Amino acid sequence: MATIPEFILRQLVVKDSLQAAADGFSFDLHNTFAPATVLAFRLTLNDRAVEAGNILLQPEGAPAHRGDEITAAAPWAFSVGVRYTVRVLGVPLGAGRLRVEVETREAGILAFTVQLRGREKGSHRTATRLRWPRWLSRPLQASVEVPADAVIGPINPFVYGHFIEHLERCIYGGIWTEDGSHLRPDTLALIQALKPPVLRYPGGNFASGYHWKDGIGPREARPLRFDRAWNAPESNQVGTDEFMALCREVGTVPFLVVNDGSGTPEEAARWVAYCNEPAAGVEGGRRAANGHAAPYGVPLWGVGNEVWGQWQIGHTGPAEYAARLARFGEAMRAVDPAIRIVAVGDKVQSAAADDPGGRWNETVLRQAGGQVDYLSFHLYQPDQSGWLESYDPAALHHTVCAAPLDAEALIDRTARHAAACAGRPVPLALDEWNLWLSPPPGAPSMHGVVYTLRDALYTVGMLNVFHRQCNALAIANLAQLVNVLPAIVTDAARAYATPIYYPFWLYQHMQRIALRPEVEGPAFDSAALGSIAALRCVPYLDVTATRDEAGSTMVLGLLNRHPHRAMHVTLGLRGFAPLLTQRTWLLGGQDPESANSLANPEQVRVRQVANPPARGDRLTVALPPAAVMLLVLAR
Repeated sequence: MATIPEFILRQLVVKDSLQAAADGFSFDLHNTFAPATVLAFRLTLNDRAVEAGNILLQPEGAPAHRGDEITAAAPWAFSVGVRYTVRVLGVPLGAGRLRVEVETREAGILAFTVQLRGREKGSHRTATRLRWPRWLSRPLQASVEVPADAVIGPINPFVYGHFIEHLERCIYGGIWTEDGSHLRPDTLALIQALKPPVLRYPGGNFASGYHWKDGIGPREARPLRFDRAWNAPESNQVGTDEFMALCREVGTVPFLVVNDGSGTPEEAARWVAYCNEPAAGVEGGRRAANGHAAPYGVPLWGVGNEVWGQWQIGHTGPAEYAARLARFGEAMRAVDPAIRIVAVGDKVQSAAADDPGGRWNETVLRQAGGQVDYLSFHLYQPDQSGWLESYDPAALHHTVCAAPLDAEALIDRTARHAAACAGRPVPLALDEWNLWLSPPPGAPSMHGVVYTLRDALYTVGMLNVFHRQCNALAIANLAQLVNVLPAIVTDAARAYATPIYYPFWLYQHMQRIALRPEVEGPAFDSAALGSIAALRCVPYLDVTATRDEAGSTMVLGLLNRHPHRAMHVTLGLRGFAPLLTQRTWLLGGQDPESANSLANPEQVRVRQVANPPARGDRLTVALPPAAVMLLVLAR
């Protein structure tokens, strides 16, 4: 995990809470970033260490702990949304610098400095908005040829998938009511409109501590647990049967992730049985007794989540994971041989022999490749090393819009490496991905990102990559669907779609065969940011073309990455029977940084527009700046 920037960590200190006292001083911390399991808490005042026994940490409404009582053997939960008072005894406050150092299980050592007198230069984050004089700009010119026979391959519809986790307000207060008693009609309607083809659940990190039997049976009898992954209480009011009811309501395929971190192969096999065996079986009978006689027939099962990461419950190395995967896979397939298993892999970031992801994948595939139907990896761009206190808006726009090409190279490299290790093509599952820039000031947690039209352009670029990589990539799940890096946001009474929701709404109209269009037009260079590489000659126009098997229907997606210049596109179809444009949709907004909110939920949206003019097999498309156009053509 990348180091969390100091400007983010300094926001943990509650403003104006630093107070001198007769016997020392105190200050308050309010965690609005991420839960952590604290193994040690240390303070340094003007380069002199404070004795751990002189530090008291007190959660609001709970007993205090001395600093020397917090150890790896007796860790301390630092939860999101809770205020903590730190009292330092026997040390006068004075002036200078206070250094806070927190050792965590999840992210290693987190350290930041607080200025005790005056304002630390650069300590306040500045926001800059992208402004462009559009009236000065002439349209760009581009051309596209779509040959009917330039087939890349079949697109697996699972690449338009989504992911939900028991994390913050995704489940409770997001998709279900706060008490978990029923689905929220407003959120449900938005999900149904997306028609998600596959939905991953229950985690994520949460899966590594989740025991599925806690979430079945009469609700009043379900146990209240403490989720060690996210340091939060879990009511278990939503579990397997509730999730399957959601899948039925939205018409999606369920993808369940079993607990390999603190669970056993036997527990995982019983979960497969609960979902898939007939009612005559022991677990099938339990399901029937809970009101669901017919088997659910869950086809996709993940064994673990990010177990290579030190933050993960059950963290281990590749050889032990391979042995674990073999045990879990054998037990689960003994119940239902038809299931497909998604194994934990990692992204291959370079061709180096010591690339961490490459070493992990090679060990897993060579030792347990027979259990691997799909190899998973996760991608959040630009990672935390790309979180800055302020950004140059033009540079950020171009880097974000170019980032999918960096992801494309990573997918290709990971797929080639996996095939070489396994001696066969290994379908990839990018079962967590998203753009993840630093959360804005005042965000409720590190997942409280506000997505803009620019980020919708990134999302479209990623979906276009999935089309081009359709021979390698079989599953992809945006992380996450509701309230956490969200496609949908809710409060207590309302729900709205963020800009990154709309690319999925558009792309549900895509056909199954991916074509390789020939595109000519202007390009740009982009700067590096965190894990995103600097790129040269990135085309402003990105085009994806899909058709059905018969060639009687074609759907085109045209993405103008330019932030302020429109584009005139001449589009030709080669080798098709005559096709007519049936419908045209446009995704856009006032400017690239437009965002939706509860007060203004349609600043960025999709609208149907007039079909572009055609002459024979050629179309002339006027594409606005920072916009996406979807064309449906048919005989």
